[in-house]
Amino acid sequence: MRETVVYIRGPFPPGAELPISDGLIEDAKILLNLDINQINSIREDLRAFSGFLDHGRLSEILHTYVEDETLCGRLARFIVAVDDRLRKTDQNVHHIMSSIKNWLDIEENQKKGLLTREQFEELHRRLPLLIEPFPGLSRQAKAERLSEATGFPLEDIQIICDLRPLFDEERECVQGMIPFTTLKVVCEGVDGLPLALEAVLSRSQVTELLKKATAAEKKLSRLDAFLTEKGLQVPPIGMTKQDR
Repeated sequence: MRETVVYIRGPFPPGAELPISDGLIEDAKILLNLDINQINSIREDLRAFSGFLDHGRLSEILHTYVEDETLCGRLARFIVAVDDRLRKTDQNVHHIMSSIKNWLDIEENQKKGLLTREQFEELHRRLPLLIEPFPGLSRQAKAERLSEATGFPLEDIQIICDLRPLFDEERECVQGMIPFTTLKVVCEGVDGLPLALEAVLSRSQVTELLKKATAAEKKLSRLDAFLTEKGLQVPPIGMTKQDR
């Protein structure tokens, strides 16, 4: 008998508070290295951004105010993570601060020395200045949801060609070789685990696959030109892991 598997997204049980990680605390502390004017300038730049704000473009904006690339990337990661967290839980920045306070009240976390009470108070003053539903982040999240809803993200694709020997009945003499082509597609499933599909292709099917890929490339080029003509933007999504 097949077993029933149930996937549950979001906090469990429903209504439970999402945990605060040590990494989130360390990334949040980067705000302590900026003055209030810098934070206000970042906020205004993010408000004024008219396109799709992915991690890369967000980092470019932040790099104007944070010269160190590593710190800039971490701050971008923090903003994206908090924005995603608030969107999924329908909360606001004050809930985040409450969760951080609860994290800090745990004796084990106090011993880690990642965040002092004084630093928390300063974060409490700075964080609301930078965390809000910026339109660029909202557009990017919507585009990613739409992309994920129409199929699984591609992780890898391979076309493997080899030869398989054809033996006689005694398995002593190779009487011939059979060309063999395997198409392997690996996607990321809803649970984050890889889903693999393998299909055997004939020589004519390989040729047909090439024709279809070439035709798709021509269609994409035409669509790019159309979007340029209309002044429409393409969200930075749909990248494979090799592209990231």
